[in-house]
Amino acid sequence: MNSERDDISTTRHAAWNARLAAAATIVVSFWIVGHSLGQSKVLFEQSTLDANRIENRFAAQQGVTTTSSAVGFVLLGAMGFVCWMTSSSAGINWRHPLMWFCAAYVGWCVASLLWTTDSAQTVRKLGILGLMLIGAYGAATRFDMDDLLAIMLLALGGLVGVGVLAELGLGMFRPWRSDYRFAGTCHPNDQAVQCALLALAAAGAVWMKRDRPWMRRLLIAAGLAGLALSKSRTTLLALIVAAALAAVLSAKGMQRWLVMSIGTAVLCLGSIAANFVSVSDLDQSMNVASMGRRENVSSLTGRLPLWNELWKSAEKRPLAGHGYGGFWGEKNVLKYSAIFAWHIPHAHNGYLDLMLAVGVIGAALYLAWVVATAVVAGVRFERWGDAGDLFVVCLLVFSLVHAVTESKFPGAGIGAYFVLMAMAAVAIRVPALAAGFATSSQLAPVQVADEHQWQFNRERMARPQ
Repeated sequence: MNSERDDISTTRHAAWNARLAAAATIVVSFWIVGHSLGQSKVLFEQSTLDANRIENRFAAQQGVTTTSSAVGFVLLGAMGFVCWMTSSSAGINWRHPLMWFCAAYVGWCVASLLWTTDSAQTVRKLGILGLMLIGAYGAATRFDMDDLLAIMLLALGGLVGVGVLAELGLGMFRPWRSDYRFAGTCHPNDQAVQCALLALAAAGAVWMKRDRPWMRRLLIAAGLAGLALSKSRTTLLALIVAAALAAVLSAKGMQRWLVMSIGTAVLCLGSIAANFVSVSDLDQSMNVASMGRRENVSSLTGRLPLWNELWKSAEKRPLAGHGYGGFWGEKNVLKYSAIFAWHIPHAHNGYLDLMLAVGVIGAALYLAWVVATAVVAGVRFERWGDAGDLFVVCLLVFSLVHAVTESKFPGAGIGAYFVLMAMAAVAIRVPALAAGFATSSQLAPVQVADEHQWQFNRERMARPQ
């Protein structure tokens, strides 16, 4: 090792028992909120029934706050509080400008109590948001990015693994069926997010003091396999965009332009080739692109008519919205579910849901917070090459793309919580190299950094201060 690097100390990661405890708490919290061992069987049985013959559980959930949901989010907040109480103030900066973005968005959400159409619903949703923020920022004070990535892997790997075992135990694991979608212990769309984030986190993880490529590749493969079996097109597209961005940002100098040029060339050649293929081949390609789900593709599985109808409500209160969480009360869930004959818990578009909740102003504040965090993380990656920052950039871009046809981000699920946790870490944790020390994973041999290979594992040399 070079002598100039000997002057740089390494950070001390949290013990694995602390990581396990945090991951277990997160799993238990979200399990009691929205997971069930028999979920795959319930969904299969309901798939053969008309929507009018099935109880609208979304409306029931919006009507009252269940004990299990309350316990789950309180447990998450309690974990954050314990993490904060047991953390060290070293390397923590609560005055970072990103905190103003967070305060502005949250403050606007709280202010929406003044004009909400459903005050009880807004109070409940604000309580959930507050507990998730406490859990996210508390975890960020106790764990560094390496620790947080390990916690994500443990939690997501556990949920996906239990989901596979649950389906196997119930005899519902049937990937050979054309109508099969991997659900596990939750809805297939939620499972897809978990699988995609498992692959993304595994790509950026550092195992103890040295990288274990075989373990990363195994988890990435498992995440991708689960995503493919869930047949979630939105999540797949978001992951592809995030991976493409990682390829571009990881390359340096002329290689970055080369990667961008190759990507552009592939897209152009694909467009040209599409004009020369036969109708049957094009139809087969569409079937692959839609992951075998060709029903209602032209209307984005019924989303376009829903968006047109919801836009009318958004236009009534364009600036301030209907109040945080105030629009999707029991009344509107039942109303739109009856109109379109399928159970609708949200707009299936994160940006439209933001407008319905907190208007254009609130949506702009949230986007500014996310984009500013991504920019800060991207600048840090360019300066120091810490792949934890690259992971945050890709995670936030994933959430922004995913929000085009889904409402998981922002939301109250485990994926949205991990986004908050990553944003909190960027905001309050002082970068290791800026503080005069580096993580052990940043002190890899110089020759690896010169290869500029696309990989998230932290193999770039730390620049001495």
